[in-house]
Amino acid sequence: MNRPALCSLTLIGALLLPACGEQANPPTSAPAPVADAIYTNARVYTVDAANSWAEAIAVRDGAFMAVGKRADVEALAGPATLRVDLGGRMVMPGIHDMHAHLPQAGTKALFECGFPFSLGIPEIIEKVKGCAAGAAKDKWIRGGQWALETLDLPEPPHRKLLDAVAPDTPVFLMDSTVHAGWVNSKALEVLGITRDTPNPTGGVIVRDANGDATGILLDYAAYAAVQKIGHWSQQQMEEALTWSISQLNAEGVTAIKEAMANGPALDGYAALQKAGKLNAHLGLHLIWRSPEGGTQEEMEQTLARRAAAAGPDLNTDFVKIMLDGIPPSQTAALLEPYVLDAKHPEPHRGYLTIEPAQLTEDVVKMDAQGLTVKIHATGDRSVRVALDAFEAARKANPSARLRHEISHAEMISPEDMPRFKALNVTAEMSPILWYPSPLHAAMEGVLGLERAGRFWPVKSFVEGGALVIYGSDWPSVVPSPSPWPGIEAMVTRRDPYAVNPGVLNAPEAVDLATALRIFTRNGAEALYTQDSTGSIEPGKSADFIVLDHNLFDIPPEQIGDTKVLRTVFRGRTVHELK
Repeated sequence: MNRPALCSLTLIGALLLPACGEQANPPTSAPAPVADAIYTNARVYTVDAANSWAEAIAVRDGAFMAVGKRADVEALAGPATLRVDLGGRMVMPGIHDMHAHLPQAGTKALFECGFPFSLGIPEIIEKVKGCAAGAAKDKWIRGGQWALETLDLPEPPHRKLLDAVAPDTPVFLMDSTVHAGWVNSKALEVLGITRDTPNPTGGVIVRDANGDATGILLDYAAYAAVQKIGHWSQQQMEEALTWSISQLNAEGVTAIKEAMANGPALDGYAALQKAGKLNAHLGLHLIWRSPEGGTQEEMEQTLARRAAAAGPDLNTDFVKIMLDGIPPSQTAALLEPYVLDAKHPEPHRGYLTIEPAQLTEDVVKMDAQGLTVKIHATGDRSVRVALDAFEAARKANPSARLRHEISHAEMISPEDMPRFKALNVTAEMSPILWYPSPLHAAMEGVLGLERAGRFWPVKSFVEGGALVIYGSDWPSVVPSPSPWPGIEAMVTRRDPYAVNPGVLNAPEAVDLATALRIFTRNGAEALYTQDSTGSIEPGKSADFIVLDHNLFDIPPEQIGDTKVLRTVFRGRTVHELK
């Protein structure tokens, strides 16, 4: 029996067609792809592997379609293509801010008795007086931020100062570092804090010579108070997050790590993701073993439902652990004692909020579950304990490739520096102490000039091969979420606000190209989006910013004044300076 020959199948475009001579209709050529938008007449700093420059970019379906010469990009335009002439402006990838507190920033701006930390105590009291005038007696007055350095004044913050203007309404004011709360007597009453109340693990209820609480709560004592005050409503949380993201967009930020997310914050971010209002790539570090996250059972429940909240721009596989306090309040854990003073006449080294054995157990388990851990460690002892925990995780889970992080990698023992590279641990740094400032002066007072003088070893980390990333820590201490003063300070090691003279640890300054990579491409690695963000390359998400000047053409001392004219996220303009 004669049988017809079987036809082979050939892939042409998206169709499988029989390759049988005349039996197959000749394929029709597909129309050439057309860009949704092209941006030309630009100086595009791509931050690709070679730090290349380009003249124009094309965007299609929210991604970079082409990056290169103007003529080549213009050839991709069609009748409906948006054409934008950038007038020779500098274009670069969106900034990656890998440590921010968006719920706190938004609620402070929208719903609290807020004030800048530059205010003195008399001005703060006057502000609280105004807020108390219209407040219900059974409702908390929440606000901030006051400067932690005021604790060293002859007349420091005290509950009686707040009692004078709000005797019947509980008041809670967070400090600028988010490590100390200032409350009045009514608040102490509502919180149940008496002469007999012991210090919580990882926190301090500051007392006077008579044993009475002064109204200052440090670290876990402050966080426990925040938890008892209660949460904002779901609508308020969404409004706060939306406001905060818009502020970051305006400064050129297109990728963010939320540094401490509790259950309500997780729900707020998930709602924005579902509604298509999440105008940035987000990574959420969910709180672990801290009162701010609720009870331990509540934190476990939050972790358990993180996957259901995740989305294309919302990665919920991150955890945050607070391991110590901060040096100015002498609550950071040190290898050697603090400088002795009147308040601390006996040698002490601060404290850990979690025992090393418990930390190691937690980190090993989380690493095995695919959770990246960011550990707050501001003292050289806490850094060492954190590295020990990460080393244990590497040994227990040798196949894991997670990039765990040490937050505020400021004070590092020289012998621990190489361990960051060896253990693939990320050094996350905030710019609030890269330059001389009152806060750094407070560091010098409690640590001594030698230890405080070697803070923020950026260049040493870079040259040692460790991944270094940027985190603003906004709204803590920094006056705005702008990354530009931080970039300037990383390059100059001088005060970008030109208030405090001098240079801090000048040998640790880096060049501008290195700083920009830290603020973009390195951040993408920490967010695990290096294949889709962090640089301007074909196929990656179209996240880019347009600046008012070329950063490479101006003196470094002017970088902090940079203005972002346009921010584009996934091809959509989410900020434009009019």
